[in-house]
Amino acid sequence: MRPSAYLLLLSSLILLPSSFLLADGGTVRLSEQQGNYQITMLTAPTPLRAGPIDISVLTQKADTHELVLDGQVSIKAIRHGHPGSSVSQFATAEAATNKLFRAANFELREPGWWDVEVSIDGPAGNAAARVELQVAQSLPTWLSLWPWFGWPALVIALFGAHEILVESRRR
Repeated sequence: MRPSAYLLLLSSLILLPSSFLLADGGTVRLSEQQGNYQITMLTAPTPLRAGPIDISVLTQKADTHELVLDGQVSIKAIRHGHPGSSVSQFATAEAATNKLFRAANFELREPGWWDVEVSIDGPAGNAAARVELQVAQSLPTWLSLWPWFGWPALVIALFGAHEILVESRRR
């Protein structure tokens, strides 16, 4: 492999924050056995911030850890001290990147502590699990848009690195 390819790979790994990598749903927030199910809940982004949030749920049979792909999974988020500001949705495989999960996308407009309840109505009966999540203040708009404005600097830096490598080979 050419040195310039190594440089490109290294720079892309250094400059890409891990919060952009949403592999398999994000950060594990809950993993527990409830009724006949093993329920695992993941959230993205990390850290959670006010705004769009993805909640993914992996449901397995508690005794065999076999995936449960049928049945209904619902998720409800309730802000502490504000029972009127709750949002709920059904989690679906269509909304999930990894089709082994069920996912739902929420818009949590306010920072603070939220109770997230996962309810399962499946072939092994009903179960529910609950977790408290802290949602931070949303990022300023300019900070969330920096990749769109910063990519030309990356291209210029890569071009400069290429020129330095070419010049060093000439000597």
